[in-house]
Amino acid sequence: MGAQTPPGLSDEKAARIMAGLREGRTLRPFAVKASRFDAYCETHPDYAREAKALLPENLKASNARKGAARRALTHCKYGHPLSGNNLYLAPGRKERKCWTCINRRDKSPRPPNQEQIPQVTAAFNAGKTVKQICWGTVGNRKIEKPILTFRKLRLHRELNPEFNRFVVSAMADHNSKGQLRRFNPDRARANIRRSETNDFHKIVNMVPVYLPPDVRDDIAQSILVALLEGALQRDQVKVRVQQFVTAHNREANKHGTGKYGLRSIDAPAFVDSSTTLGDTISRGLWD
Repeated sequence: MGAQTPPGLSDEKAARIMAGLREGRTLRPFAVKASRFDAYCETHPDYAREAKALLPENLKASNARKGAARRALTHCKYGHPLSGNNLYLAPGRKERKCWTCINRRDKSPRPPNQEQIPQVTAAFNAGKTVKQICWGTVGNRKIEKPILTFRKLRLHRELNPEFNRFVVSAMADHNSKGQLRRFNPDRARANIRRSETNDFHKIVNMVPVYLPPDVRDDIAQSILVALLEGALQRDQVKVRVQQFVTAHNREANKHGTGKYGLRSIDAPAFVDSSTTLGDTISRGLWD
């Protein structure tokens, strides 16, 4: 082999690869980058002709061997037969599944954990759809990691009527805004801005009127941040307003500014929040 050998693939290693290809192997066991293998083939035409003819057939045979163990299974891991009426073939993938296990998981899914529900609440408040939340997809494109499975979301909705009402309301609101954005985007933006402003005023009106106006605005803003972070659901606002009033007063007293004094911009926007007041100022109320 008189041609110059590319860096990273010696003639000796190339010879071992060729021997492996003739035995039915692929490039994987030899830990060689495809780019270096291709570069070697470009400088060694005779080598390339034989290697490029063997490689596709070896890959095809290797893939067939990978699925042989699964194809040979007669029962699922729980002992149910993978045949007859209990056999389910996944569309497009030709993957065999057990109907008994599918039905069991569908009827008795594992409940969501404590971190997933606030994330789902925040996602719905941000206008995300069920497909984005459960599959991470928009249309047919996967754009993000899903938060939880659809089974878990359905189970939590069935066990928590208040949360289910929140989801139904959020989905209806998202669908109506989506239709409006599709046919009249300028009007949609104006309506969304008007709705956000109205939401803020509604929350302010829930805050006790004996408080100074600036304090009422601060508390309303804390409630909005809680909604955006998923720590609060819309139907919980009215019954939890007093908790935010108490948290605001406690925070003011802790910093020695009095019951209605100034607060540090490094202080949490509301109790147990990871968002500071400085964050809400820098990014704007509705960002």
